[in-house]
Amino acid sequence: MQQHRNAALHDFHVHVGERIAGYQLRDGFADLNRVPGLAGIGAFVTEEAEHSLATKLQSMRQDAAANFAGKVFWHLTPLQTGIEELRQILAPDTDLKFYTTYKAAGLYRSYEELERWMLELSDLKPRMLVHCEDNETIEEYSGKNPFHSPHDHCLRRPEIAENKAVEKVLDLAIKHLYPVHIVHVSSPRSALLIHEARNHNPFITCETAPHYLLCNEERLTGKDAHRWICSPPFRSEKSRGELVELLQDGCFDIIATDHCAFSLEDKDRYKDVPERVPCGIAGLGCLWDSLYDGLVKTGKISLDSLISLVSLTPARLMNQYDKEMC
Repeated sequence: MQQHRNAALHDFHVHVGERIAGYQLRDGFADLNRVPGLAGIGAFVTEEAEHSLATKLQSMRQDAAANFAGKVFWHLTPLQTGIEELRQILAPDTDLKFYTTYKAAGLYRSYEELERWMLELSDLKPRMLVHCEDNETIEEYSGKNPFHSPHDHCLRRPEIAENKAVEKVLDLAIKHLYPVHIVHVSSPRSALLIHEARNHNPFITCETAPHYLLCNEERLTGKDAHRWICSPPFRSEKSRGELVELLQDGCFDIIATDHCAFSLEDKDRYKDVPERVPCGIAGLGCLWDSLYDGLVKTGKISLDSLISLVSLTPARLMNQYDKEMC
């Protein structure tokens, strides 16, 4: 790791120690200790049919406490758990995570459901993380674009799907003055919508990911392109460049990896059937170096800005900020 920083890494968006789409993630909590300087993460707890959300959260807390040296903030996704039961497990180190897509996986929430959660939790207002891709738009574009190659993923989940969902979620956040965090923003239009919405609701935050700032859709062509399938997919070079400009303009609160590492064996098993390739990529191990080399050394942002984006501000969002970090 580059020896140019004096702040510990805090990654707000890490998938670890869970099964996703039937696949066990490659990394457990103990594996995170190999990342130099990693002091804290935001980890996801997705309710399963076999275990209540409370039971799974308790199990993952124990796993993290026993195996990870850093601090953990918990993003909870209730599937069967009701409001009253959820109230019993909400804590200063938890918030909520919802998806406006992934119907087949059972994760999808309609905009009406999101508003109901905002209303029923209006007294507590736990922050709501939202994966914003409009499901109807994805279904429409997927119907027009068969999944024959990894690059088709870009056509099936276009920027307009993200923009539509972001706009609708922001409207709800403004209407109810509710704290919302938009995850892994990949579309410049979405970033601008969020920037404007903050004029009406100061409790709106957002993140983008290193791969949207440093890579474009060409990653989804050529040898081993299937290994780079993630959602939202990589965007055009034009959009990538605009995201960097918006980062320079202060439109993003943090950069978070959306680390979702599958084994190469699992990624490669269906390499000729891209629709069945598990969706997600690793990023935590190269978080600092990739951004330092790609953004700081190239003069795109300052070192102080990078430290704020991957250390100080995410630590504040996760209640892990310590004055000794400065």
